[in-house]
Amino acid sequence: MKITILVENFAGTRSMLAEHGLSILVSESRSSVLMDTGQGDALLPNMQTLGIKPEGIDHLVLSHGHFDHTGGLQKLLLRTGNIPVWGHNEIEMRHSRLENGSGKFTGCHINRHGIDFRPIKGVVGIIPNVWALEVPMDHRDPEFMSLPPKLVVPEGEKWKPDPFPDDISLAVKGEKGLSVILGCAHAGVVNILEEVSARFGTRSFHMVLGGMHIGDQSHDFIDRITTELTTRFTVEKWRPCHCTGIKALCAFSKRAEDVSWAGAGTVIDI
Repeated sequence: MKITILVENFAGTRSMLAEHGLSILVSESRSSVLMDTGQGDALLPNMQTLGIKPEGIDHLVLSHGHFDHTGGLQKLLLRTGNIPVWGHNEIEMRHSRLENGSGKFTGCHINRHGIDFRPIKGVVGIIPNVWALEVPMDHRDPEFMSLPPKLVVPEGEKWKPDPFPDDISLAVKGEKGLSVILGCAHAGVVNILEEVSARFGTRSFHMVLGGMHIGDQSHDFIDRITTELTTRFTVEKWRPCHCTGIKALCAFSKRAEDVSWAGAGTVIDI
């Protein structure tokens, strides 16, 4: 099984395009699952650069309803046709960013009647050895969550911190063991790994890859989260990217042996 980073904030090679967003392809000989589509400008050009045909994608999983993960949806579906699109039932909630006292919409719009939308609740098998899972709200320890005050949803005429009930991650079982792929880990990366551990009966992972949304947090918070992650779980490879942040990359590098940023164009056999 192979994982390819198609869209990410940084380009891993000069032939790839970079944009603030994320798209990750999980593929094996018979089928493939794409997680997220970035903002929409880099996905198809980067697929062409890597020799990956959109028509070969079998399933799309949306990690949550932010524009930098769902913006390329329409362009992709124009190429793939009506493939299954998996996401949480609340993916269309009014995700917003607070600017000068007003909320700027940062979410997505999905015509569920026009596509093959399939809801994710609990743990759902997408293809053999690839599962999408949510972390229910009552399973989330707030001590491990990064909820930036500028990311909000409406509450009556006011705004409240966005709880991101629609946050989805992937669990992928390859020859080298179980790996976890994160979108932005709005549920809290520690909480996500705890949920995967409970569901799959292991605290050992081959790899944890993706956005952890701790890059804009304090050094104390980053140190605490990276310490919890590297002491609670056994992880062979850490591959942070997107919203994880460079401060967190450095903190991981002090605590784990195999740490590397997963820029666009990175290909990993698992």
